[in-house]
Amino acid sequence: MTDEDDGSLSPGNHRRHTSAKKRQPGILVSALRSVFGYRKTSLSLFVITTIFVVVLVSYIDNSLLYTVDLPLDQVEKKLVDETWLDLQLISQHEHPYGSIANDEVHKYLENRINELIRGIDYIKYDNDLNGTNKILFEANSKPKIVTYYESNNLLVQIEGRDKTLPAFLLSAHFDSVPTSYGVTDDGMGVASLLGVLSYYSKQERQPKRTIIFNFNNNEEFGLFGAKAFTYHPWFKKVKYFLNLEGTGAGGKAILFRGTDYGIVKYFSKVRFPYASSIFQQGFSSGLVHSETDYVVYKEAGLRGLDLAFYKPRDIYHTAEDNIKNIRVQSLWHMLSNAIDFTKHMAENEIDDVGSNDSAMYTSFFNNFFAISSSQLIMLNLFLILVFPILNGLLMFYSVKSRKWVITWTMVLVLPLTIILAMFVTYFAVTNGFQEMNQFLPSSKPLLLVATTTSILLLLYSVFSTILNRIFHVASTDPKLLSIIVISFLYWVLLIYTTNGLANNAESMAHTGELFFTILFALQGTASFLGLLGWSLSGLSRKYLEEEEEEGEEEEEEEGGGRGRGGGGGNDEEPLLDGSVERYVSDGDDDEDENGDASGRRQHDKNPVKHLVQHFGYDWSLQYLLTVPVSLFLIYNSGWLVLDGVNKTMQESLSGETFVYGAIQVFSFSLIVPLIPFIHKLNRYMVFILIAVVLFGSAIISIEEPFNEQNPLKLRLLQTVNDDQSSSVEVFGREGVIYDVISKLPSVVKSSSSPSGNVKCSSIAEGNEICTYKTELIPNILPPGASYIDIKITNSKSSSYGINFNEVIIKAPKNRMCNLHFRKEEVKAIVIGNTTDIPPFKQIPNGYSYNNRKSHFYKDISGIEKLFLNKLDWEEPYNLAFYWLPSINDDSNLLNFTIDCFWADLAPVSRNNETLSAIPAYEELIKYTPNYVTWANKDRGLVSVSKSIAI
Repeated sequence: MTDEDDGSLSPGNHRRHTSAKKRQPGILVSALRSVFGYRKTSLSLFVITTIFVVVLVSYIDNSLLYTVDLPLDQVEKKLVDETWLDLQLISQHEHPYGSIANDEVHKYLENRINELIRGIDYIKYDNDLNGTNKILFEANSKPKIVTYYESNNLLVQIEGRDKTLPAFLLSAHFDSVPTSYGVTDDGMGVASLLGVLSYYSKQERQPKRTIIFNFNNNEEFGLFGAKAFTYHPWFKKVKYFLNLEGTGAGGKAILFRGTDYGIVKYFSKVRFPYASSIFQQGFSSGLVHSETDYVVYKEAGLRGLDLAFYKPRDIYHTAEDNIKNIRVQSLWHMLSNAIDFTKHMAENEIDDVGSNDSAMYTSFFNNFFAISSSQLIMLNLFLILVFPILNGLLMFYSVKSRKWVITWTMVLVLPLTIILAMFVTYFAVTNGFQEMNQFLPSSKPLLLVATTTSILLLLYSVFSTILNRIFHVASTDPKLLSIIVISFLYWVLLIYTTNGLANNAESMAHTGELFFTILFALQGTASFLGLLGWSLSGLSRKYLEEEEEEGEEEEEEEGGGRGRGGGGGNDEEPLLDGSVERYVSDGDDDEDENGDASGRRQHDKNPVKHLVQHFGYDWSLQYLLTVPVSLFLIYNSGWLVLDGVNKTMQESLSGETFVYGAIQVFSFSLIVPLIPFIHKLNRYMVFILIAVVLFGSAIISIEEPFNEQNPLKLRLLQTVNDDQSSSVEVFGREGVIYDVISKLPSVVKSSSSPSGNVKCSSIAEGNEICTYKTELIPNILPPGASYIDIKITNSKSSSYGINFNEVIIKAPKNRMCNLHFRKEEVKAIVIGNTTDIPPFKQIPNGYSYNNRKSHFYKDISGIEKLFLNKLDWEEPYNLAFYWLPSINDDSNLLNFTIDCFWADLAPVSRNNETLSAIPAYEELIKYTPNYVTWANKDRGLVSVSKSIAI
């Protein structure tokens, strides 16, 4: 064996070995290099860790159990126990406006209020002007709807020490829909109002500011109780309000929206703030179709907040909104926040600073952050101007001085790659997932997000590799170039947001886009640091490239060139690409993991490159700036949006389209912070992504979209004719109803072929109505009698003038009827005492009344619908119309339809027998699958119609 054959005996080799040992770094330095060096393994671990932490932190922040603690103070513990008992008693039965149970809840609340305020002379109770608060008003809608409403709100006033201060209003509604026990909507709001009243009834002194409580009725079908309060004398005292609501079923109560920054900023005073102005934007943009009393108070000129439970919508308004499905922490969350906000409002003077500005706000681990629209506009303008100037100058200098070599091809490849990946992903989602399992986002939205995000990452990597090879792109710093392009995209979004805030301040249509500011600031800062590093570099790009070329040539000669098939570390190849990109800022790839001697000799001969590679750790700072915070903001915001709206796809085709669009936007937004680093993810990450895509696609193709925890929500209305024939109409998304109702006992028995009894027809927005005849007549209707009796009295008509007719409508045990006029022929309506009423010309436009005995509403453009709501169960509806026949109508007839509704589910006693109130509804509850929940379609569960011509 020669010396050349045995390096261990060679003096030269021995000296080199000894020298190399001396130059080897210590354990600490090696560990730091391994963790923070720009290596594929390090980067992949960073990404996995970041994703895990982001998901975990978001879960904890949005969790009721981890962020809301029950009180330890004995006084507060007793208060929680009292309000929990109130909630249980309020929600024993369904209690819509048209039910006896509604009267029982009213009586319970009245007794509790009198019990709490007994002996306190500065607290007053009013039963809505002793039941005389009757109003007639027109809704701002098309068709034009006029509503008559008899109110029985329960009002409490805690008189303040300083009578010059405007009052603060607390409001919640005590009615439910016919199919729900109303625990969340809005039993917890009502119980919280009782809790706040109990708190103040035990205080040693009265508050500084007057506090008014409005326990209002009939919110569910028109916000009527809140509207009635605006006609009450106490309303004139109020300037601020807090509305407590529930549009979901339990969980955490979120700050839905606020009228202005000047009032929203005080939400920081509550102990468990939970808020996102994304929901405020959702309401403003019409994404959320339901409304709350908040809108009545805001339109009336008050300033305040809307605090509400918001999920899930498939349980909202169904029998599943019951005491079994909520936690006491949910009640305490709303109650404690209501107490804290009320205490601050009651004891402090509220200025008008920020009253003209909308608010952008969010919360994080019980910390509340808010900024006014004017402040955000100024901040955005600063960022929009400063970062492009600074980064533009640095980029110009770096490129001009040849310290950083980039081309237009390099710049254009990134957006082209993104467009291609998004296009293919859109096709995969809409023509793949949506076709395979249309309604799956209703129950598993995050499964689709994870699968779609993985597809995007893989496609981006594939297209990036292909385009780089086609156009021969060899960027010297692709990471920084990607950060700059992304910051430009955020810059465009920030301009859009700022323009929207400046030009649409009242609509609040852009108040959920607060995080665009943060995302752009982070990307802009990372771009600045990267460009600053290039501009301050004392080494010319040309020299470094020459050094690198020399090193590559020597590696080829020695057969140990990495990236050419030699050396170890195959597990650390760039994502879907075996080539190594050599650029200074990004360092080297997992160097010397296998103790490659040629790599050490390369370092010896290229000390400049060696130095730059080992000290090029700027990537970690750029990663920390652009990925963790950005990923959390995007994930948490996207999760809130999907968690709040994913059930709306059960309501309409437009809701479905929005949900699938939101999933794709959410998924794309998630990969944006990772784009600069995708090329450094190792092959194990590729395997993980492929596994997620395959597993996710398999689950999407076979998973049932509905289950007991995430049910299908259907709506129903039973219609009954005077001949006692009856049918049930079921409303829902197209294609899901027939299988649910075709096997009902009454459907099977009524026809030899169930398909012959069930008739389905398509309606707007991808919905359908399925109707079946049933012999299950509602027992809440009296047997053998006419359900609606109509009497026409005192008719006066003229071929060339205004006609006048009085109508008396009798409907047994009824509180709600609607009148639909054929055209806009009716010009004025009279409710109540119709004797001695003035001529048409003497009636003022709009609403007027005569000693609250006769109520008038006049609209010369015509009235198309009249909604009637009364408190007395047996008293008839006394109406009168002033109407003008159409020019082309020779019949001189007024044609209209009357629909009366019943909603009481309390059992009926008849002939010493207890009967189900609405057997057809009970059958649906009993015999349909457990993945189905039921809600009312209209103001009641039973409807009787009659057409009239006078």
